[in-house]
Amino acid sequence: MLGSERGRIAQWIARYLPLEVLGTVAAIAGAAAAYEASGSLVAAAVAGTVAEGVGYYALVVVRGIRGHLRSRRVRRHRGAPRRAFVAVVLTLRGLVTEFGPAEALDTFLVRPALLVAATTVLGPNPTGWLVGKLAADVVFYAVAIVSFELGRRLILPDGGADAASRPAPPRRRRRAEPARDPATPAPTAPRLEGALR
Repeated sequence: MLGSERGRIAQWIARYLPLEVLGTVAAIAGAAAAYEASGSLVAAAVAGTVAEGVGYYALVVVRGIRGHLRSRRVRRHRGAPRRAFVAVVLTLRGLVTEFGPAEALDTFLVRPALLVAATTVLGPNPTGWLVGKLAADVVFYAVAIVSFELGRRLILPDGGADAASRPAPPRRRRRAEPARDPATPAPTAPRLEGALR
């Protein structure tokens, strides 16, 4: 039981940590570039927010499309354009299933409230902003993980089924051989010496 929980936690880390790193790098780069170009903190904040979303979800989309293109759900369709279209639709469906509730809650309620609360308690300084951001991230990922676990069938290629979790194929039953009279001698295998010369 503990091993399966550790496996789930490792899967969540492998799934979400690269997104967080890429989103953070994109946010810093976008904010820095906007501030350099405009000298405006407001423009830098807006650019950083947009860049973070683009960096974060670009990896989700690329990873999803690549996974779906290899899946049985998509490979059964004929023609590359049709397969590409189905892969994109399945990826977008998975994106909304996994991140839609977390994004709605985060954007409209949790993140603004926690940023205000943290900066009210700790002051409007980097520590206050960081504490507010990290608290909002905890709520965001808690909701995203619940959505992921409940929506695996819609999110993961082929429903997330792997070889270990698929049911074993039914065993073929041998046809029953007719009952043989004990007085009758058993059949012998044909002799092939002459045929092999």
